[in-house]
Amino acid sequence: MSLPSPSARLAAAPVAAPTSARLVVTDLEVSTVTPTSVVISWITRAPYRLHGVPAPLPSDTRLELGPPGEPFVLVHDDPTPRAFHVVEIKGLEPGRTYRFRATSNGRQAGPGLRPATRRGTNERNGEFTTLLPPSGRYLTTIALANDIHIGERRQGIVLGALPTSVRPEDTQSDYAELMFAAALCDLQDRYASPLLVVNGDLTYDNTSEQVRRAREMLDEYGAQRVDWVATRGNHDHPRRDADPFGEAFVGYQETQKVCEASGLRILAMDSTHGSGGGWILPDQYDQIMAELQADPDRPTIACTHHPVTTDAAWSSVSGPQFMLRGADRLRLQILENNAPGVFLHHAGHTHRMRRDRADLFTSQTNYIENAACAAYPGGYAVVHLYEGGYILNFWRPAYPDALDWLYRSRWQMLGIGPHFMLGTTADRNHVVHCDLSGLQPSEREQPTELLV
Repeated sequence: MSLPSPSARLAAAPVAAPTSARLVVTDLEVSTVTPTSVVISWITRAPYRLHGVPAPLPSDTRLELGPPGEPFVLVHDDPTPRAFHVVEIKGLEPGRTYRFRATSNGRQAGPGLRPATRRGTNERNGEFTTLLPPSGRYLTTIALANDIHIGERRQGIVLGALPTSVRPEDTQSDYAELMFAAALCDLQDRYASPLLVVNGDLTYDNTSEQVRRAREMLDEYGAQRVDWVATRGNHDHPRRDADPFGEAFVGYQETQKVCEASGLRILAMDSTHGSGGGWILPDQYDQIMAELQADPDRPTIACTHHPVTTDAAWSSVSGPQFMLRGADRLRLQILENNAPGVFLHHAGHTHRMRRDRADLFTSQTNYIENAACAAYPGGYAVVHLYEGGYILNFWRPAYPDALDWLYRSRWQMLGIGPHFMLGTTADRNHVVHCDLSGLQPSEREQPTELLV
């Protein structure tokens, strides 16, 4: 398979060392935690002047690790100057707590975004605990991505001349395509191309050229509704004169069903209306009900581009009018609650990483919003299924071109937006115990980070 490939992972050209008086070492994140590994990141930059993008100041990368109460051990020491620092440490023990200390130019990195600065966070405490896999046999892995935005030229809310969006550098003009290519390459390298759900906003405004490019990239990844399934997002809504997305992917307000080799069912629905908010029309409800009632106990991941809980609607800075309309939120949750096999509902749209609370007290479905692929936080999620539950992990492709854009897009919405998008370490990485014994192990090889 030949995908548009970014630069080699974590390669960087030498540059001059930063002036220590100006260096800010911040935005510390415990970004990914698996049973046997951790990814920790931070940035080095000039001071922020309340507008624009602060200058990146490349520096060295050092990470120390150790069990609580014991001395730190230097586990990563890279003198190559870079501004977005990403360290992945493997070979850890499941369910064990580790302390860590990240430094650049002799200065310790600290958290900068609100989800990481709260009391008790992994970043503030300087520690993390590796995950314990659910019980039973490993079954399979699938991937979740959304908000690709191919064709977009500025990131963030565009309000005329106000500096609420970030303009890419000349070399980053196709940043949306770059980030999607990086995610596809990462999925190929790490997981041998698992079934991929691309949950809406593949394009910026559903033009023929944008749709053609999205389809080309996915066709190189695999076959539609076999290796990947794509839902429609509000940016992919039909145009007045045509619907390129519908012609290339799926018609408006149509539900798609895909069954993975393990027997897992993906139910991919169209929640789009026209502008930001969404709805589900009666004809599509007929499709959803027919599928769920025909096989209510089959383990299922449901997908809509719009989040479907009241918790999501009222916690978003965009407000409930930006979400699925209220009547549809409740109706869809009731349908899922009446189908015991629906254990996870994946949404995008808000560009944030967040676990949402169901409206129904009896709900067995877990609801999650996945971060955008196109810009900060910038990545994808994988779901590792076991007979006794699943592990969800968020990954950020660690290629230099992608990290350069993530550094820049971090400053969208006057630098405020990412405070609402990052989520906590537990939002990005968690274990859920549930009964998935109705599935069979696929032929997929168990990922290395799950081998304990």
